[in-house]
Amino acid sequence: MPRLSRLLFLVLLAVSGCGSLRGCGASEEPPMAPAASTLDASTPSVVTPPPEARYARNWLVIIHSSATPGEGTGALAALKKTGLPAEPDRLSSNAFRNLRPCLEVVVAKAFADKAGAEEYRKQLSEAGLEAYVKNAGPLDPNREEKAATCRAEAQAAAERAEARNQGAVPRFVEVHDGRTFMLLGAAEDQTGLSPVDERRSLWMAPAEEDPTGFFTKGDDVDLYGAAGAVQAGCKVSGFARINRGKPHFGYFQQQPPPDAPGCGRAWTFAELDCAMTPSDVVFALPAGTKAPVFYAAGNEASPEVLAAQEDALRRSAGFATLLAEGRLRAEQVQEELNEDVRGFGFSSEGRHVVFMMVRFITGEGNAECGGDYNEQLTRAVVVGPGGEERVLSVKDLDGGRVAGVMDLEGDGQVELLLHDSWPAQTARVIREDGSEVAGAVVENCDCGC
Repeated sequence: MPRLSRLLFLVLLAVSGCGSLRGCGASEEPPMAPAASTLDASTPSVVTPPPEARYARNWLVIIHSSATPGEGTGALAALKKTGLPAEPDRLSSNAFRNLRPCLEVVVAKAFADKAGAEEYRKQLSEAGLEAYVKNAGPLDPNREEKAATCRAEAQAAAERAEARNQGAVPRFVEVHDGRTFMLLGAAEDQTGLSPVDERRSLWMAPAEEDPTGFFTKGDDVDLYGAAGAVQAGCKVSGFARINRGKPHFGYFQQQPPPDAPGCGRAWTFAELDCAMTPSDVVFALPAGTKAPVFYAAGNEASPEVLAAQEDALRRSAGFATLLAEGRLRAEQVQEELNEDVRGFGFSSEGRHVVFMMVRFITGEGNAECGGDYNEQLTRAVVVGPGGEERVLSVKDLDGGRVAGVMDLEGDGQVELLLHDSWPAQTARVIREDGSEVAGAVVENCDCGC
């Protein structure tokens, strides 16, 4: 090829993009894709925020909280009945820095400002649904670790429950004929009982063993009352079946004297070798069981807390109902309706359990026989050191029957010790939701008039 023609040809190659003769004019191979590692390193990853993110730093109006997921259906139904606009949701408190961990909270609505949340809470309260307001705070980066801790605590609680099932539950102690007995349970055998006293108000028979299988002779138990420890190291000395029901007064007038108990049934007891005052409300725990934390009687809550609890009681639907019923009854019998509101409480290490109760009475309050109106309503709330509140959901709680408050298992939840003498003599330990831990009843077949 002439020199000039060769030079012109190379210029044309350069313009066309061919750097060499090889491949020019041939079919081109597809370009190779970049290596995967190069693509991953240069492409930013997409992180999907958790569903709780939209609640971060918002003010939550909470209508229910529980350590057991899925609860609070009653609160949701009550929310719907209010007719107020709502955006209900269930949230894990572990997701937020400001909320107490290990709970599922049921949120009625969330607000960006506290004033809006408080106004909404007030509307719910006026509609008969109690709620409280909490700022969720930011998302907690340690929420997975918190969840693991919660699972461990739940496992420990399950183990404590299993221990209770194996006998480590409170058992009420009674005094009969100067002897101390611990209640075990209802007796299957009702025969062979003999009267212990001249009036034949107490019937008893020996028993060979504990039918529940939890106690044997020589076992130690510790006794506790409403305010704390009473006596330690009481030994089981034997077992008995006892009927201590209170007969109708006509039973004692029978001639010849009756040959069977006039009321109730036999219960199995373990006899203890320690003395006790008959009037004390006392329960026993197996020796070695961790002692409950007892709340001291005497209200140490601030006047502001007491005023807020009275205000909440007066704004409740139950208060309005009893007030309307009482006024109607008072008008019918031409009596004045007396309203008595009082507050009392128990305290332990900066935590208060505040009871606010109202009683509506006409006349002498003899509702059993005199036709008077006598009804009460009690609101109970646990107030934490930081001012947070937890309303106890005990149905039909009568504050006049509260003998003591304690934390039975040391889990931060309180148990109430209740005592009543009419219509039957009862003693109970109940949890914050009203479920019974232990109970004892002396049946009463007498009439109240």
